[in-house]
Amino acid sequence: MWILQITALTISIALHTLAQVPDHNDKCAEGSCYPATGDLLIGRAHRLAVSSTCGLDGPDRFCIVSHLQDETDCFECDSRRMYNEFTNPNSHTIENVVTTFAPNRLKTWWQSENGVENVTIQLDLEAEFHFTHLIMTFKTFRPAAMLIERSADYGRSWQVYRYYAFHCTESYPHVPQGPIRKVDDVICDSRYSGIEPSTEGEVIFRALDPAFKIPDPYSPRIQNLLKITNLRIRMEKLHTLGDDLFDDREGVKKKYYYTLYDMVVRGNCFCYGHASKCAPVGNEAGVEGMVHGHCMCNHHTTGLNCEECEDFYQDLPWRPAVGRETNACKRCECNHHSYSCHFDMAVYLSSGNRSGGVCDDCQHNTEGQWCENCKPFYYRHPGRNIRDPRICEPCDCDPRANVEGQRCDHCKKRHYGLSDDPLGCRSCSCNPLGTLPAGSPCDIQTGSCYCKRLVTGRNCDQCLPQHWGLSNDMDGCRPCDCDVGGALNNNCSRETGQCACKKHMFGRRCDQVHSGYYFAALDHYIYEAEDASFGAVSVTFRPSSLDRKPTWTGKGFANVPEGETLRFNIYNLPRSMEYNLMIRYEPLLPDEWEQVVVQIERPRGTYPAAHCTSTYNDEQTVSLHPGSRYAVLPGPVCLEKGQNYTAKISFPQYSSYSYHSSPHTLVDSIVLLPEVQDLDLFSGGPQQREDWEMFQKYRCMERSQSVIKIPLMDICRDYIFSVSALLHNGALECKCDPQGSLSTVCDNIGGQCQCRPNVLGRNCNTCAPATYLFGPSGCRPCDCNPLGSQNLFCHPTTGQCLCVSGAYGQQCGNCKPNHWGFPQCQPCFCNGNSEQCHPVTGECLNCRGHTTGHNCERCESGYHRNTLLGSSEPCRPCMCPNGPGSGMQFAESCYQNFNSLQMVCVCSSGYKGPKCEECASGYYGNPQVPGGRCHPCQCNRNINMQDPESCDARTGACLKCLFHSDGNACQYCSRGYYGDARTQNCRRCMCHLVGSSRQRCVDGLCECDRVSGQCPCLPGVVGQHCDRCAPNTWNINSGKGCQPCQCHPEHSYTSSCDLLTGQCSCKPGFGGRTCEECRELFWGNPEVQCHACNCDPRGIATQQCNMMTGECVCVEGVAGRRCDSCGRGYVGTFPDCEACHLCFREWDVNVGELTNHTQRLVDTVEEIKETGVATPYKDIISSLDDETKQLRQILEDDKFLSSDLSETASLLRKSMDRSVTDLEKVSADHQQAVENLKSLTEEAQNLQEISSDKQQQVLNIKHSDPRGAADSIREYYRESGEAEFRVNQAVSDPESTVKESAQIRKAAEAKLDSTEKEFNLKHQLHLQRLDKIGSELDSADLSRLSHQVCGGASGLDGCGNCGGLGCVSEDGTSQCGGEGCETIVTRYQKVLNEAKNSDQEVLHALREVDELNKMVSDARGRADEAKLNAQDVLLRANQSKARVEQTNEELRDLIHQIRDFLTNETDPKRIEEVADEVMKLSLPVSPGALKNVTTEIRQHVARLTQVEDILTQTAENAHTAERLLQEAQAANETATALKQATDEAKETLEDTERAQTAAGEKLKEVERDVNQTKQQITDVSIYTFKIPMRPLNIISEIDSLVQPKYQLANGLIDQKAAGVVDARQKAEKLRQEAKDLLIDATSKLQRLRELERSFVLNQHILVEKAQELDGLENEARDVLQELSQKITIYSTCA
Repeated sequence: MWILQITALTISIALHTLAQVPDHNDKCAEGSCYPATGDLLIGRAHRLAVSSTCGLDGPDRFCIVSHLQDETDCFECDSRRMYNEFTNPNSHTIENVVTTFAPNRLKTWWQSENGVENVTIQLDLEAEFHFTHLIMTFKTFRPAAMLIERSADYGRSWQVYRYYAFHCTESYPHVPQGPIRKVDDVICDSRYSGIEPSTEGEVIFRALDPAFKIPDPYSPRIQNLLKITNLRIRMEKLHTLGDDLFDDREGVKKKYYYTLYDMVVRGNCFCYGHASKCAPVGNEAGVEGMVHGHCMCNHHTTGLNCEECEDFYQDLPWRPAVGRETNACKRCECNHHSYSCHFDMAVYLSSGNRSGGVCDDCQHNTEGQWCENCKPFYYRHPGRNIRDPRICEPCDCDPRANVEGQRCDHCKKRHYGLSDDPLGCRSCSCNPLGTLPAGSPCDIQTGSCYCKRLVTGRNCDQCLPQHWGLSNDMDGCRPCDCDVGGALNNNCSRETGQCACKKHMFGRRCDQVHSGYYFAALDHYIYEAEDASFGAVSVTFRPSSLDRKPTWTGKGFANVPEGETLRFNIYNLPRSMEYNLMIRYEPLLPDEWEQVVVQIERPRGTYPAAHCTSTYNDEQTVSLHPGSRYAVLPGPVCLEKGQNYTAKISFPQYSSYSYHSSPHTLVDSIVLLPEVQDLDLFSGGPQQREDWEMFQKYRCMERSQSVIKIPLMDICRDYIFSVSALLHNGALECKCDPQGSLSTVCDNIGGQCQCRPNVLGRNCNTCAPATYLFGPSGCRPCDCNPLGSQNLFCHPTTGQCLCVSGAYGQQCGNCKPNHWGFPQCQPCFCNGNSEQCHPVTGECLNCRGHTTGHNCERCESGYHRNTLLGSSEPCRPCMCPNGPGSGMQFAESCYQNFNSLQMVCVCSSGYKGPKCEECASGYYGNPQVPGGRCHPCQCNRNINMQDPESCDARTGACLKCLFHSDGNACQYCSRGYYGDARTQNCRRCMCHLVGSSRQRCVDGLCECDRVSGQCPCLPGVVGQHCDRCAPNTWNINSGKGCQPCQCHPEHSYTSSCDLLTGQCSCKPGFGGRTCEECRELFWGNPEVQCHACNCDPRGIATQQCNMMTGECVCVEGVAGRRCDSCGRGYVGTFPDCEACHLCFREWDVNVGELTNHTQRLVDTVEEIKETGVATPYKDIISSLDDETKQLRQILEDDKFLSSDLSETASLLRKSMDRSVTDLEKVSADHQQAVENLKSLTEEAQNLQEISSDKQQQVLNIKHSDPRGAADSIREYYRESGEAEFRVNQAVSDPESTVKESAQIRKAAEAKLDSTEKEFNLKHQLHLQRLDKIGSELDSADLSRLSHQVCGGASGLDGCGNCGGLGCVSEDGTSQCGGEGCETIVTRYQKVLNEAKNSDQEVLHALREVDELNKMVSDARGRADEAKLNAQDVLLRANQSKARVEQTNEELRDLIHQIRDFLTNETDPKRIEEVADEVMKLSLPVSPGALKNVTTEIRQHVARLTQVEDILTQTAENAHTAERLLQEAQAANETATALKQATDEAKETLEDTERAQTAAGEKLKEVERDVNQTKQQITDVSIYTFKIPMRPLNIISEIDSLVQPKYQLANGLIDQKAAGVVDARQKAEKLRQEAKDLLIDATSKLQRLRELERSFVLNQHILVEKAQELDGLENEARDVLQELSQKITIYSTCA
C-alpha cells in the first residue's frame, strides 16, 4: 500500500515539476523575466474613484473663460449616466479618462464640479504592481497645486511621490524645490503648474529619474518607489486668473474647474523577475490590453507576485531573479522520508550558505535536517539505502542518553569518550567561535575540538601566535599584520591586536609616527654636487621659481667640463648594506655623455664588516642620456654604517662620434638608494616575495628617483614607511632649524620642514640662491642688478653683489660718484665748470660761471662770450637793456657782431628794440621802468599779433578783434554771432524771423545767445533757430509764437495737431479744431449726444449751425432757430421776406437807447438801496474821522510849548501852499486830459456820422429799387407799431419803468439834500477844531522832536547847521537836516543800505542755488538715461525669456510626439532594431550631443511611420536649444552691463544727493538772511514808533511835516522788504523744487533698485530656464529609457 502511495506522490511531484519547467521560448529559462508594461487603467475603470464630478445630481452649467461674454458658449454637464456619443454626450465621469483608442479622444473627458478646489482621484489595484510613470492630459488649466501619492499596503499608509505648484513657496512652504539629489527625494516642481498651455497641458511623473544609475533594482529604497497597491492624485488649488472663488456671483465659479482628457498609469505585474506573464486575479474578467495582477510564476516560486518559494522548495532563501541569475527556489532533500519542509536561516548560515531547508515531520523513524538520522532507540540498518523506508530499525540494547548506534557502541554527535559513565559519553566543551561549524565539533575519543584555521587550544578558544580577535570569521582569528619596520616583532595583543611599536611609532600596526618625527623617503641620502670637492669646475647657482617646482635639489649645479672629477664625501649611513648610487644631472648638450666613471674609495686600515665580505666592484661606468635627469649605476655598492667613503666621479669622455670644443654638463647631486630587496620586508618567504612583486608592480622605486615626485600610492607609501623604519630602527626626529623654519614639526613623509621665505633645505637651514643673511625672518633677496653684477648671487652675510667693472653699490645698481652711463660707467666731462653729472645721461649738474649745456659748454641765458676764444673765455652778462638780476633784462641771449664788434640782443618773445626796451606788437606794458614787463595782450588769439594797433600797448585792451569776436579781451562773439570766441569759432546767428522775438531783431537779423546760439524764441517756439513749434502747438506763422493745440484728450487720437491749421485728429463722432465739438453739420455736447443742424437751406448763410445751441446762421432778413421764418424788420412769407419801411429802424434805435438808459437808472437805484447815499463819500468821511482823532490826541498832549506853534503853523501853511501848487499842476494835467478826451469824443462822433452816412447810402440804394423800398416801408411800419406799443406801455403803465424811474429820482434828490446838510455841519465842526489846534501849536515846544527829526532845533542863537522845525535858509526854504546830521532820514538810509546788502546776499545765494539746481538737473538727466538703458536691457531680457519659453514648449511637443509613437502599435522587430542601436549610443548631455543622437536615430527609424517628422523637429529643436543657450549667455552679459550702468546711475544719484544737501544748506542760509532782514525792518518800525508823542494839539502839524519823508522812507523800506520777501519766496520755491527733485531722485533710485531686483530675478529666470533645458535633456534620456523598455517588452514576445 505504501508503495502505491509513494508512486502516486512521485507522479504528482513529477507533473508539478514539468509544469514548472519553462518553455524553450520563455525568457524565464535564461534568467530574470518580466511581464509586459502597459496602462494599468485599462480594464480597471471600476477601480478608479474621484471625489467630485459635475452633473451627478442633475445638469450643471459651466463656461469657458474666453467665451464668458457670450452666454451661448456656456455648456451643460450631465453625468447621471455613462458617456454615450449619441444618447448622453454631456457625461463627464471619471471613466472617460481611461484610454479607449477612440478616433477622437478630445470628445470625452472627466470634469469636476464648478469652483471645487480639493479634488482627489484614486486608483485601487487588486495586487502589487510595478509602477513606472504617470501621464495626465488636462483639457483646461493644469492645477495650480497638486501632489501624487502612493500606497503599498492597500491604502493603510501613504507616501508622497512629488508635489507640483505654480508657487511652491506659497502652496508647500516646507517642501524643498530641488534639484533632485537622490532618486527618492521628495521635492516641489513648478514645471507642470503654469497657466500655459491653457488646454492639452500634460503632467508627467516618472518613479525613477533616468538621470540616476540604479545599481540594485531590488534594494528597499528602489522597491519602495516602484511597488504600489494604490495611487492617488490630490488637486488642491485652481488657477482662477485673479478671480475670487468666494465671490457669490454665479458666473465666477462657472469658469473654474478641473477637466482631464486622459490619464495613463504605466506599469506591469510585479513578479520579482520570476514571471513573464500574468493572469487575472480571482474571478475578474479581463479586457483586451489589460495588465493583469496574478503572476504566472516560474523558478519554483508562488504567490500573487511570486514573492515566496513553493512548498518543498525551501532549501535556499527566496530571492528575486536578477539578470542571468534565476535565483530559483531549490527542492528540499528529505531522502523520501518527508514531503514537507521549511527554511531556517540559522541552519543556512551555519552550512556556509549552502542549504537551509529543514524537513518537517520525518517519517519512518527518521529525524534531522534531511531526515538522515534515526530517532532515539532506533539505529540505521547498514545494508539498506538511506531512502529505504526501513532504514531505521528499533534498537535491541540498553541505551544511554549520550550514546547511539545499533549496538549503542558510539557517542552521539557533540559528545566523546564512550565509557561506563551513567550518560555514556561526555559533552564537547568547544568554543563555538573557534570551532568548525560542520560535523562533530570534537574528537570522539579525546574530546579535542576541531579548530578553525587560525584557532588553537583544546577547546578552540585561543588564536594562534601572531593572530588576534577570536570571532565568527571563517578562519576564526585575524593576523596581527604588524608593520615589519615599525613594530618590534609580529606579536600582538590577542584581544586588541595592538603590536609592540618601536620608539616614536604608534598605531595598531605601528604604521604611524608621532608628531615631530618622520619616515625617510628612498632618496633620503642626497649629496649635493656644489658641496663636493673639485678642480676646474664651477658652481652654477639657480634661484627657485615661484610658479613651478624646482627640478633640482640644493642651491644649484656643478658645471663639470670634460675630463674633470667630482669627489663626494659619503657619511651618515643608516645601515651596513648594499646601496644603488644614482647621479642626478641636467644635460647641456644634445648627445649622450658616453663615459662617466664612478669609483668608491674605502677608508684605509679597516676591515669589511660581516655584511660586506663579498667582493664588490668599486669602479663602475655609466652614461648620461640627454633625455633623462638621473642615471643609476649598473651594480650596487656595499657600504658600512659608521664609515666615511669618497665617491670619485670622473667625466673622461663626452662623445666618441660627436665633436664639441668644450663639452660641459650640470651635475645636481648623487643619491644613495638602499637595496630594499635585501631587507626582511622583501626576503624570507612567499609573502615577502609577493610584497616585492607588488613593490615592483607599482614602480615604487622609480617614483622616488626623480626630483619632482609623482604622488605616492598608498601601497608604495606603506612599503617605504616600513623600509625607513627598518633602516633607522624607528622614526627619524625632525631637525627643523628654529630660525629658518615656521614650526618644529616637519612633514611625516620625508621630513621636510616648513621653511621661512627664501630658505631651503630639508631642515630649513640654508638660504636659497640669490638670497643672504639667514635669520629669524628668513633670508633677504640679493636683488643684484642684472646689468651691473656678474651674477644674481651675493655674499651670504653682507649681501654684497659681485659688480662688473665700473659698477658700484651693494646691488651693483649704479656708477661710482662723478661717473655716469651704467653699466658702462665713465667719468663726468663738464669743461671744468662742474664735477657732478646725471648718472644716466651724463648731463652736467650745477654748472659754474654762468655756463650751461650738457657739458657746461655754453653760456646760460642772459650771458655771452667770444666764441673765437673758446670755452676758456668767461661768460659776460647781456645788457638788454640791463644785465641779469636787474629785473630789466628782456633778451634770451646776445652775441657780438663779427663785423661791428657790437653786442646784438636776441630779444625774448614780446620785446623789440636794439636793447629790447620796447614791447613788440601784440604785447603791452612799460619795460623801461623798474619791474616793468611786456605781457601778451589777452585777446584769446583773436587779434593779429603782427599788427601794432591790434591792442593798446600800455593797457593791453584789445582794439581790433578778429573772427567776429568782441569785448575787452575778444572773449565773446559779436552781436549776431555765437560760439566760443576763445577757439575762434564764432558763427552767424541763423534765427527764423517768424519764430523769433522781434525785439532782438534788426534789419532782418536777430541776435542770439552768444555762447549757445539759441535764438530768442516766441512763446511755444522751440529749436536753436526758433524754426519749429514745440510739441502739441501750431501756427508758427502767426508772428506771435505757437499756440497750444488743446486737443481733447479723449476725443482725439493724439495731443498733436496740424502745424498750419491747428486741426486735431478727431475720433469718429467728434469735430471742431480741438475735437471738443460735434462733427461738421452737428451740434450739442459730444459727451452726451450730437444732433444734426437741420437748417433750412433756403435761409442759411452757412450749412454749419452753432455748435453749442444748434441755432442756424441765417442770411439777412431770415430768423428762427432753423432759419425758416422772416426776421425782425422784415415782412412776408418765408422764404419771400421783404424789409420793412425805413422809419421802423429809426424808431427801433430810439426805443433801444431809451431802454438801455432806463436799465442803467434802475441799476443805480438798486445800488443806492443796498449801500446808501453816503457810500461814495465813505472813504472821505473815514479819512476825516481819522484826522480828527489824531488832532484830538495832539491837543491832549501838553508837553509842547506854545512858542513854537506859530512857527510850526507857518511851516504847515507853506506846505499847504506847495500842495496847492501841486494841485494846480494836477488840475492843469486834468484839463489837458479832458481836452484830449473831448477831441477823442469828437473823432468818435465823426466816425459815427460817417457810419450813419454809409448806412444811409445803403438804404438809399435799397430804396431806389421799388421792391426794396416797399420792403423797407413794411418793415419800418411793423417796427414803428411795435415801438409805439412799447413806448406807450413804458409811459402809461402804472408800473412802467419811466414812472418808477421818476419816483427813484425824487427819492435820490431828497437823500442828497439831507446828506449835504449833514456834511456841511460836520465840516464846520472840523474847521473849529483846526483853529483850536492851531492856537495850541503856537504855544507848544517842538525842540526835542526837531532834534530827532532834523538833527537840530531853532534857539536864541538861531538855527544851527542842521536846522530844525521852523528854520528857514537864506533862499527862503525850510532847513531840516544836512551833512553830518543824525536825522530820521539818515537812520532810515542806513537801514535801507543794510536791506540792500541783504538783498544782494540773497541774490548771491539764489545764484548758487541755481547752479546747484543745474547740477541736480544734470544728475536727473543721467539717472533718466540710466533708467532708459535699464528698461531697454530688461526688455531684451524679457524677449530672451519669451524665446526660452517658446523653445521649451516646442521641446515638450517633441517629447509628446515621441511618447505617442512609443504607445502606438508598431512593428516590434523594427522597434527592437531601433532600440538596439539607441542603446549603443552614449547619453547626450549637451545640445550638440543631442543633435548627433538625433541624426543617428533618423538613420535607423526612417522606415517607421511618422518618425521622420518627429526626428526633423528634434534636430530643429536641438539647433534652437543651442541658439537659446547662446542668447542666454548674451543676455547674461547684457545684464552684467546693465548692472554696471546701474552702479554708475547709483553714483550719479549719490552725487545728486550731495548736491541737494548743499542746496539745502544754501537755502537755510538764505532763510537766515531773510529772517535777519525782517528783524531789521521790525527794529526800524519799533524805532519809528518809539518817537515820543507830543501834546495832541501839535501832533497834527508835526505829522504833516514828517509825513512826506516818513512815507518816502517807509515806501523804500516796503519796496526792499517786498524784494526780500520775493527773494524769500523764490528761495522757498527753489527749496521746494529741490525737495521735489530729491523726492523724484529718490523715486528713481527706488526704481533703479527695482530694476536691479528685476535684473536679479531675470538672472534667476535664466538659471531656471537653463535648468528646464537640463530637464528637457533628461526627458530625452527618458525617451531612450522607454526605447530600452520597448526592447525588454518585445524581446519577451513569442
